[in-house]
Amino acid sequence: MIIGDVLEWVRRAHPFPYPRQTAASSMALLYISGGVTVLLVLAFPHPQTISVGVLLTLGGVAPVIGLGLYRFRYTLPQQALPWLLSAGTGIVSILVSTSGSRTVGVSFSFFFLWVVMYSLLFFSPLGAAAQIGIATAAYGVCLGSLHTSGASPFSAVEPICLVAVATTMGLVIIRLAKARERSEIDPLTRVLNRRGLDRILEAEVNTARRGPGLLVVAMIDVDHFKTINDTYGHPAGDRLLQVLVSAWQTGLRTGDTLGRIGGDEFVAVLPRCSWQDAAPILERLRAAAEKEGTTCSLGGAPWQPGDSTSLLLGRADAALYQAKRLGRDRVAWNAI
Repeated sequence: MIIGDVLEWVRRAHPFPYPRQTAASSMALLYISGGVTVLLVLAFPHPQTISVGVLLTLGGVAPVIGLGLYRFRYTLPQQALPWLLSAGTGIVSILVSTSGSRTVGVSFSFFFLWVVMYSLLFFSPLGAAAQIGIATAAYGVCLGSLHTSGASPFSAVEPICLVAVATTMGLVIIRLAKARERSEIDPLTRVLNRRGLDRILEAEVNTARRGPGLLVVAMIDVDHFKTINDTYGHPAGDRLLQVLVSAWQTGLRTGDTLGRIGGDEFVAVLPRCSWQDAAPILERLRAAAEKEGTTCSLGGAPWQPGDSTSLLLGRADAALYQAKRLGRDRVAWNAI
C-alpha cells in the first residue's frame, strides 16, 4: 500500500500548490533555526575538534539569509528555491566535514533531514529526487573525509540510522500530502477546490488588511458551458475545462492562485496587485479562452477596507453577472 502511494505521487509529478510566501517563509525558518542551533553549540560546552571560526561564520550568515528570505517572501522567484536549498545542503556539508570527529559530524548531518522534508513538501517529485540525491552524495563525501582523517573507524550504524529516519519521515510526509490533496484539490482540473481556495483567500485578505491593501479577486465563468456538455457530452466538457485551466495558469503570475468552486466557475486570487495591474492579467485569461475555441466572462473586484472574504467574493460575483448581462466574453469590474 505504501509503495503504491509513493508510485502514484511520483506519477502525478507536481507538488501541493502551497502559496509562494509559504515556501519562502518555510525556507527562511530552516536557515534561521539552523544558524541559531549552530551558535547554541558554541555557547555551550562542545568538543574541541570543531572549528569555532567556521561555526561562527555559518551560524551568523544563515540567520541573515533567513531574515532576507522572510522579508522578500512575496516576491522571491520560485526558481530561487532549489538553489537556496542546495546552498543549505552546502552549509550542512561544511559543518559535517569540518567537525573533526565522526560523532559530531553525525550530529550535524541530521540537518540533511530538513532537505528531505522541504524537498518532498515544496518540489515536484523530480526536483525532490534531485535535491535528495545531492544531499545523499554530500553526506557520503563528508563521511568519507572524516574516515580519511582518521578521526574514528568506519561504522555503518550512522548512515543506516539516518537513511532509515529520512525514509520513514519522507513516507509520512507523502501520506500527509496525499490526505491534504484529497481535501483541497479538485480531482478533474488539479487546482484548488472551494475548501482550499477559502484557505488561500482568507490568508490573502488578512495580509491585505495588515499591508498595503493590494488584492484582486476575479470570478471566471465559461460561456455557454451547458450547451457544450449537451452537444458534445460531459467528457468533452471535462477536457475543455482541463485545457482552459492549463491556459489560464500560463497567463497568471507566479504566486497567483486559481481555484474551481464548482461546475464551470473558477476564481483567480491575485495578491499584491492593484486593479490597474490586474486588468491586463484578466484580459489575458479572457483571450486564452478565445484561443482554445470558446469564450469566458470575468468579474473582478479589488479588496476594499472592511471586506471579508465573502464580501470580496460577492462583489466579484456581481461583476461577473454584469459581464454576462453586457454580452459575455468580457471583463467587468466592481467598485474600481
